[in-house]
Amino acid sequence: MKRIVVLVIIVIFFVYIVPVGFQTYQDKRAEERPVHTVQNVENRLESQETQENSDEGNENTAETTEETQDDGQMLAVSVNGTVREMTLEQYAAGTVAAEIPASFPEEAIKAQAVAARTYAMYKQSQGTDQTHPDAVVCDDYTHCAAFVDLDTQAKDLWGSKAEEWRQKIEDAVNATAGEIITYNGSPIVAVFHSAAAQETESAVSVWGTDIPYLVTVDSEGDDSCPEYDASVTLGAEEFRQIMLAKYPDINLTGLPKTWFTDIESSEAGGVTSCKIGGESLKGTEVRTLFQLNSTHFTISTTDTSITFHTQGYGHGVGMSQYGAKSMAENGSSYQDILLHYYTGTKVEKLGE
Repeated sequence: MKRIVVLVIIVIFFVYIVPVGFQTYQDKRAEERPVHTVQNVENRLESQETQENSDEGNENTAETTEETQDDGQMLAVSVNGTVREMTLEQYAAGTVAAEIPASFPEEAIKAQAVAARTYAMYKQSQGTDQTHPDAVVCDDYTHCAAFVDLDTQAKDLWGSKAEEWRQKIEDAVNATAGEIITYNGSPIVAVFHSAAAQETESAVSVWGTDIPYLVTVDSEGDDSCPEYDASVTLGAEEFRQIMLAKYPDINLTGLPKTWFTDIESSEAGGVTSCKIGGESLKGTEVRTLFQLNSTHFTISTTDTSITFHTQGYGHGVGMSQYGAKSMAENGSSYQDILLHYYTGTKVEKLGE
């Protein structure tokens, strides 16, 4: 009898309790899903450095606009290495779903939709990309932008909220259909990041290219990002080995407190350069080497360890997603959000 009771309890546990617990986990995971950030857009900025004075750039945009004035235009997208044809709006929906939490306010999601559409149009205006020559954009978020197929991946992404949140994203995309951000008539490099550290970074501070619409602006509400405050601690010997692998001639003798000198910061407070053991490094290099959340970091040391304290999440250039969330919660429209983060731009319909 005792065995039968135990067996019944086990069956109930696996048939009823485990599935409920798993579904709860899925829903919680959907709420807290980390936000992707575009990491290597610096490779694409040089072509716009003199855009404000370039007649050729305007001519290229005119051709692109003529080709894309139909909201149903087709776009070649590399997904998992396979080129797929889809409409621009389908691409925007899949990218928004992958790049920003669906729990965010509608106006923030609309802003993300316009940014996604704009980036695709910018890439198209630049011609063939050697990384994916048969596609305009790809689903690698470190190269173009993340993308999910809402027909097949919505349930995995959002669990029981899949239908509700898919509809919310598609509504945001439809409400902004055909809209892009332009500067002097051309689609911009609409880069974005998760959270700034009170101010966004300029493109020139992070990537060395002066882009007139990617400059430092105030950003509020970013500290609501779960990754806003973070730290990375390494033992002195571990740190030494990482640096020696990259810079064999570096001088890391003495105590760690003597290794860091000449730290330079941007207007927004991010580290633009510093010297470590006599070697000059960009702030972006330090961030990459030690997998920091941002270049907005400070350094503290003991005799045996080094700790990087960071604020913000991502490269810090362009639209802050948590800043957009805060603006939307305080009554700003998606146009307000975009014009705030992309200085001197316009939100326009393709074909206008």
